[in-house]
Amino acid sequence: MFGFRKDSKEEPKEVPEPSYTMKDLQSGANAIKFDSAPPQYREDFWDYDSKGITPSRFGDTRPQMTNENFLDYDILDHLYHTSGIAHKVVSKPAEDATRNGWRIVIPDDPDKQEQYQAALDALNLKQVLAQELIYQRLHGDGYINIGLDENKASADLTAPVDPQQVNKIAFVHAFGQEHVQYIETGNDPTRDDYMKEQRLMLIQVKGGTQIDKQGNTVMAPVTYVPVVIDHSRYFHIALDRLEDDDTGTSILTRCYDQIKTLDTALYSVGKIIYAYDINVLYDEGSPNLNDPESNEQTRAQNEAVKQGMGTDSVLNLHNGQRFERVSTNVSGLEQLLTFAWQNLAAASNIPKSVLLGEQAGTLAGATQDVVNYYDGVKAMQEELLRPQLEAIIKLLFWSNDVAGGQEDPDSINWKLQFNPLWSADDKTQSETDLNHANAAAIKVNAGIIDADEAKEELAGQNNNNVQSMQTKTDADDISIEDAKELEKRLERVIHGQTDTTD
Repeated sequence: MFGFRKDSKEEPKEVPEPSYTMKDLQSGANAIKFDSAPPQYREDFWDYDSKGITPSRFGDTRPQMTNENFLDYDILDHLYHTSGIAHKVVSKPAEDATRNGWRIVIPDDPDKQEQYQAALDALNLKQVLAQELIYQRLHGDGYINIGLDENKASADLTAPVDPQQVNKIAFVHAFGQEHVQYIETGNDPTRDDYMKEQRLMLIQVKGGTQIDKQGNTVMAPVTYVPVVIDHSRYFHIALDRLEDDDTGTSILTRCYDQIKTLDTALYSVGKIIYAYDINVLYDEGSPNLNDPESNEQTRAQNEAVKQGMGTDSVLNLHNGQRFERVSTNVSGLEQLLTFAWQNLAAASNIPKSVLLGEQAGTLAGATQDVVNYYDGVKAMQEELLRPQLEAIIKLLFWSNDVAGGQEDPDSINWKLQFNPLWSADDKTQSETDLNHANAAAIKVNAGIIDADEAKEELAGQNNNNVQSMQTKTDADDISIEDAKELEKRLERVIHGQTDTTD
């Protein structure tokens, strides 16, 4: 099965048949365009679309025509760039999943661990994977491409990666669905390659720019030269993609009505605040609209009343005149806005307390909301990021330019750990460290493990801060006495019997 990328509102550009034979790419399947289905239209209303109407009155609306799935990539990008709420819905989970990073753990060789960690950090993967997740949530599909320097005369991107030919990882880049022209995917449910991608074809979206020696900008033309990449050289993650869907679904498509409601609410609240209080002067004598002198007197009177609205002003009203200040009744408005935020939280799967940066009524409720949210972020790390990171780390093991040359990753005791999504306070961290130290000491005293094994176990604990146990080598074995002394020091810190700097 093949998919063709969704085009924006612009007319699709003709792409010449690639020199790489489509017969090889199709493997006998029919090529299906992503935009081959007829556009589906619906009329919708969004109050800020009425801002350009003259005269502009709140409540004036006009139909908004949108294409298939209500949104295309141009509208999605515009919404992401201009709406703070849409931007947060898209980027918040992506930033949280990558913000604190990850680390390679090689308990047997701390020096080697440090070298591989430095090589991994040099690839700038936090920023790249965050951008991939943003593409996945914004457009429905996100990709990363692994650029390899291989020991070959010329790299064949259509061929699977041979790990033993890897000289180094040159780069890792993120890109979105708009660069993808075709995807080769197994479409037979009875075969083991069902829904698994084999290759994809990339095209250039727009031409670049160059600056000549005179400082003139030269626009480079768009070159429609396709690039076909084997599945071992890229990763693809999609959002809400079913078996018959050619692409994933943007999170903004799911939350479109909720974001629209909140945007309209912001516009409405702005109107209410602008006219929250108005001054009214009642006059039994009505001006003669056909008398210019009477109209001028009315305007002068209104101007005098407006200028006399200070805190120490005195109003001098004539017989038959009455002044009143009228305020807008906003009772019930808070409940309506709360309902809109709750609906957005349900649609985006981001708690209201996380979206707004405030607690949800009670401390216990807010804490549980945050825990549930970060559980979802942790699941995103495990399901989407871990397979990609582990594949990249294995290529680092095979690289010639890291830690002395190629190594078979299966021959090394290593693992990948994600750093905590949030940091515990000092007291909580001390209690955690004490529990780990107690468990290790009990196992050693019971003869279950020896001191060296206890040290390795502590070093392998996820995000364990007992650094003195993690960094010691075999030449500096930690003794039972040292472990007990550390335990006593931790107990004194927890019970406030000594300063934490002791």
